[in-house]
Amino acid sequence: MRTKTDRAFLYFTVPIVILIAISSITGIWHQEIYAKETADWLSQCVGQDISNLFLVVPALTLSAFFASRGIRSARIIWIGTMITNIYSYVIYCFSVHFNFLFHVYCIILGLSLYSVIYFFFHYMKEDYKSWYTEKVPVKATGIFLLVIAGIFLLLWLSQSLPAAIARTVPETIIKDGLFTNPVHALDYSFYLPLMFISAVMLLKRKTLGYLLAPMMIVFAIITNFNIISLMFVTMKKTSVDSTPMIAVFGTLTIICLGFLLLMQKEIVKLSEK
Repeated sequence: MRTKTDRAFLYFTVPIVILIAISSITGIWHQEIYAKETADWLSQCVGQDISNLFLVVPALTLSAFFASRGIRSARIIWIGTMITNIYSYVIYCFSVHFNFLFHVYCIILGLSLYSVIYFFFHYMKEDYKSWYTEKVPVKATGIFLLVIAGIFLLLWLSQSLPAAIARTVPETIIKDGLFTNPVHALDYSFYLPLMFISAVMLLKRKTLGYLLAPMMIVFAIITNFNIISLMFVTMKKTSVDSTPMIAVFGTLTIICLGFLLLMQKEIVKLSEK
């Protein structure tokens, strides 16, 4: 059995990683572009830039290379990273004050979005269930995703729901100088429901669940790394001690990575074309 090569993975990825590298390097070493942000939000922007440069760029580059050659595990990592990219650059485009990188942010967001559309348009009908052996930990992975989605839902609700009921604004939004919390908006409306759907589809052994579940684990790994990165920067720039939360998210990242490796290990190896 042979897999098809697809150079579109490279065509989408090369301009994206170049632009991410440029914008991230600029944000890290010329932080005056975030001069209009509050100290806390500036720290989060720089932390995100660090994560983009040292995790997202290598992950996209390597996964695109191997995905273009038909490697199944690489395609899962690629689509998971692209989904995360959309998340990050929606925030850059809509929740960072206008600066000279605005158009770069928009191009990265657009290319990431269309790359995901391309992927699902061309590979939606793939039999992802047949990618795996019967040893893949379906039940454990599905339950894990449900737990992760539930934890984050309760965590975000604990911040936003009391304020909504009391007709006030959450302290985190005031501290960051924002109109709303973009993370809450994206998670409530799209990412947490998608994680829940992915878990249910996997538990029911639906073929698409075998793609969506590991894809959302990749999303969780990168998102956790982003959070850890911005917490380190926040600690350096402010008096906030985030060590306990860094330990929590570090542990969660390791667990997510373990589940991803367990699933990837059970992917049937096919020869390249």
